[in-house]
Amino acid sequence: MNKISKKLSLAHSFEKAHFSEIQRQERPGFHLSPAIGWLNDPNGFSFYKGEYHLFYQYNPYSTRWDAMHWGHWTSKDLLHWDYHEACFAPDEDYETGVFSGTAITDKDGSHLIMYTADYTKAPDYSTDLSGKNGIRRETQCIARGDGRQYQKYEGNPVISEKELPEEFTIEDFRDPKLWIGEDGKYYAVTVARKKKDNLGAALLFSSENAVEWQYLSTIRENDGSFGGMWECPDFFFLEGRPVLSLSVMNMKNTSPLFRNGNCTVVFVGEEAEIESEQESMVDLIENTMKTAKTQALDLGFDFYAPQTMEKDGRTIMIGWMQAPEAGGNAPEKAKWYGQMSFPRELFFQGNRLCQRPIPEIQELYKDTVDLEISCEKEEKSFAELEGKLLDLSLQISAPKHSFERKGIFQMKFAKQGEIYVLCTYDFVSGILTVDRSHAGRSASICEVRRIYVGCSEELSLRLLLDRFSFELFVNDGEQVLSGTLYELPEEAKEISFQGEGIHLQVEKHSLKEIKLGAL
Repeated sequence: MNKISKKLSLAHSFEKAHFSEIQRQERPGFHLSPAIGWLNDPNGFSFYKGEYHLFYQYNPYSTRWDAMHWGHWTSKDLLHWDYHEACFAPDEDYETGVFSGTAITDKDGSHLIMYTADYTKAPDYSTDLSGKNGIRRETQCIARGDGRQYQKYEGNPVISEKELPEEFTIEDFRDPKLWIGEDGKYYAVTVARKKKDNLGAALLFSSENAVEWQYLSTIRENDGSFGGMWECPDFFFLEGRPVLSLSVMNMKNTSPLFRNGNCTVVFVGEEAEIESEQESMVDLIENTMKTAKTQALDLGFDFYAPQTMEKDGRTIMIGWMQAPEAGGNAPEKAKWYGQMSFPRELFFQGNRLCQRPIPEIQELYKDTVDLEISCEKEEKSFAELEGKLLDLSLQISAPKHSFERKGIFQMKFAKQGEIYVLCTYDFVSGILTVDRSHAGRSASICEVRRIYVGCSEELSLRLLLDRFSFELFVNDGEQVLSGTLYELPEEAKEISFQGEGIHLQVEKHSLKEIKLGAL
């Protein structure tokens, strides 16, 4: 039996005292929310001992970010989840926060977790008014467990200043993605901030035993084209192609293919494999990342820090459905704040990395409506399509004269009177716009996103709508826009369409709530 620290025991007591105060109808229908309090990055997404494990950055004591713990869910099917007590608290001398990390099944059968220990000490202005005597130190640590209880390694940290090259700062050195290569070695990709220009970079480390690590290479550096600092790297192979995912801080919108703020970008390399005994994993990664193509993962309002896992030939991704810059905007009197995206399956269409909801969502279908609709010049609602928990697919087509008339398709969803989310597509410009400025939110947040889809007579949209969020998949997941909808009235259920001469094929599935096992 592992010894539980006072800080972790306190978190467990607080969770048990307050978890039952949140009623099921106060939570999302089919998205995950924290046991109580605050949630951000997904962590440790993995399959271990017959269960999917998903951990998360967690503050049980408040709906604001603070000293990070790790929350924990498990699932048999990626749909229905059980809550578990907090897995980690910042209870060691080298940490004031247990930051993000990943988990794998180790060679000895244990569940191996690698995470960042963040140690922050505020400046003492009584001795130095410059504030330069404050401390920020981020190091990489490991822990092992059996799927329920975990023990931090007594020799932590395992990667610190000793292994970090001199050109990087220990103040921003975090978020390890851990895996075991075909050569039996442990590999980890982290991010770090370069001293010379304060921009981010992705670093590769290796180990023979998960305890003694060495720096191998800087596999990608930010030249200023992609924001400032980078966070939450993920690295995986999909259909033989290496993919590096990074969450970019303070991105400047330089084209309609990206978005400003904090967003997630992927670097996709060409299909490759180690061809000789002389070639190594580092050679493969370095060579493919040099010429990797770049794309945004989600151009909506709220998506960050995704993690992937692979099982049965599928790569599944879950992201934090929140913009970090909106993290201080929990609704007044909220009992929880933060959601995860619905699990997405990744695949390629040509060179494009695409996403779609995992097909298991069909197990939540409880009724289906199929409609063919000829849109009119005036807006029209359809009672058959109303609902708050929906999987709604649209095949949208416009005759040639719609282009000549500068035709625009309009959909309003989550609608009640003057409350709604607006989605429009301009067939001439090829611009799709999502506007949530009328969705009833009291906070000052980003409310409009525009993306370039391309000019076409046809467009497909798939909308996952929940009580507090939406996820919109464009053209079979070539692009995705996600957003939160806190403070939306429960009665906001209408769906309406508008666009003279535009034809729709609509398939609507109402969804059952997922089952959530209590602590």
